[in-house]
Amino acid sequence: MKTVTNLSGLFARLGILGAFTLFAGQALALGTDAGTSVQNTATVGYSVAGTAQTPVDSNTASFVVDRRVDLTVTQVGAGLTQVTPGVDDYFVEFIVTNLSNGTLDINLDFSQLASADGDVKGAGTTDSDVDMNNVEIAVSAASDGVGTPGAGPDPVIGGAASIDDLAEDDSIRVRVFADAPLALTNGQIANVLLEATAADPATGVDLVQSGAWDPDNIDNVFADGAGFNDAASDGIVTNADGFEAATATLSVTKSQAVQSDPLGSGLAIPGAVVRYTITIENTGAVAANALVLTDDIDTDVTFGPNAVVSFNGGADTCVADDAADTDGDGCAWDGTTLTVDEIGGVAIDVAAGSTITVEFDVTIPTT
Repeated sequence: MKTVTNLSGLFARLGILGAFTLFAGQALALGTDAGTSVQNTATVGYSVAGTAQTPVDSNTASFVVDRRVDLTVTQVGAGLTQVTPGVDDYFVEFIVTNLSNGTLDINLDFSQLASADGDVKGAGTTDSDVDMNNVEIAVSAASDGVGTPGAGPDPVIGGAASIDDLAEDDSIRVRVFADAPLALTNGQIANVLLEATAADPATGVDLVQSGAWDPDNIDNVFADGAGFNDAASDGIVTNADGFEAATATLSVTKSQAVQSDPLGSGLAIPGAVVRYTITIENTGAVAANALVLTDDIDTDVTFGPNAVVSFNGGADTCVADDAADTDGDGCAWDGTTLTVDEIGGVAIDVAAGSTITVEFDVTIPTT
C-alpha cells in the first residue's frame, strides 16, 4: 500500500511539473524576444566500483530565438470619409499593430482601388472607378503605447511615410491623405488600400521567410493573417478604406408661358407678355450655397427697366433697376444680362432635396 501511495504522489508531482513545463514552453514560444540567446549545458554524474567519479559536462548548446512575424492593419471609424469636391487634405486612418515577438520596421505603400475590388467598408462601398488626387501616407510621430491603440499624436501631412522601430504589442496611427477632385459627383466613391510589410528593424529591408533553421541567426516565420487582398503568412497585411463625395447636384430648367397678348389669342404675338420660369432643383446630398443666376436676355424681347423678378411663386421679389445692384435687393440689370444673387436680401441656398423657382416677364415689341 505504501509503495502504491508513493508512486501516485510521484505521478502527481510529475503531472504538475509537466503541465508547468508545457505552459512555460507556450509562453516562451509566444513571448520571448527574437534574438534572445538560449544556452544549455548537460552534466552526467556516474560511479565506478561504487566510487563517485568527476561529473562530465557536455558542450554548451546555444541558439538564438527566431522571429515570429505578425502584424495587423485596422480601419478607424465606421463609414467612408465624406468629401466635398475641390477641397483638399481629407484622410482615412488605420491602426498598425506589431504582434511579433520583437521590434519591427514596417514599410508602407498605398494604391487606389477599382470597382472590381468590391466593398471596403460594408455594403455599398464599392469604388466608382474614380481616384483622389495627391495621395500620401503620414505616420504618427509617436506610437500609441501597448494596449492603447489610437492614443498617439495625430499624423500630419509631411510626416514619416514608414514605421520605424515599432515595439512588440505596440500600435501606431497611420493616415492616408488625399485631395478631392472637383469633378467628383455626389455619391461617387474613391477607395484606397494601405499595405504594411514587415521589415528588419536594423536595415529597414523587407523581411523574407526563412528556410532551414540557422541556430546562430534570427530566422523569420510569417504568422500574419490574410488582409483585404493579401494572403495569410506572407509578411504583408493590407486594409482598405475610402472617400465618398457628398455634394449638391443641381438641375436647371427654363420654361416659358404666354401671360397675355393684345388679341387674347394666347400666342406669342407682338405685344404679348411672356413669363419665364427658371426651376433649380438640388438632388444631391448637401445644400448648394450662394447661387448666382445670370440670364442673357434675347434682344428680340423687352425686359425692364424696373422689371420685377419673383421667387417661389411670388414669396419674395426684387427689381432689376440698376447695373450693380446698388440698392442691394439681389437683382442687377445692365441692359443685357440679368443677375440674381439674393432672395429677400439673403444669399441663395438650395437645400438637399429642395427646389426654388425664379420668374420674370418679357414683352415682345410691337415695333
